[in-house]
Amino acid sequence: MNLTTPNKVKNGSRPISGNFDDDRLQRFIIEAEQIHVKPRIGDELYIDLLKYVNSDAIQQTSFPVEYKTLLEGGIYYANSCCNVGTFQFMGLIEALNYYVYAGLIKSNDYNVTRFGGSMVKRDDYSQRPELREKLAAEKDTLIIADTYMNECIGYLEANKENIPLFKSAGIKENMLQIKIIGE
Repeated sequence: MNLTTPNKVKNGSRPISGNFDDDRLQRFIIEAEQIHVKPRIGDELYIDLLKYVNSDAIQQTSFPVEYKTLLEGGIYYANSCCNVGTFQFMGLIEALNYYVYAGLIKSNDYNVTRFGGSMVKRDDYSQRPELREKLAAEKDTLIIADTYMNECIGYLEANKENIPLFKSAGIKENMLQIKIIGE
């Protein structure tokens, strides 16, 4: 029971091989939801969204209509002290799919396949990318995922009245911070 599926990840904005093992991909989905999504939106809303995603169309009518927009993205109007105007966002599933993809990059190679993967070089042979290349690609993907997630938080902030289970904790309370103290 997750917010996204292996098939949605495979066919997302950064598609991966259709032959990639669904069970292995499922582990990346669980990690991404538990590490990146749940701490940002809160346990209560996360659990309610799971119920929404895993219910049929008739049962979904008992949930806030804003859930569909939150998950799939869309356009909304905000009128608060910091945000006034019309905004467009990609949705929670898209952000989640990018978090999953970032995990795949970190633990695999650029060309994610069921056999691991490789990066094609100029000659007739392939070789694995260096760690710094993988980390740079992961960082780029995490920037996109975090941007999409922040847009979802903006949508949740603008719809607090209609999504009462959202408890705004903000980035500082939900993200790991490391402070280096001089010697």
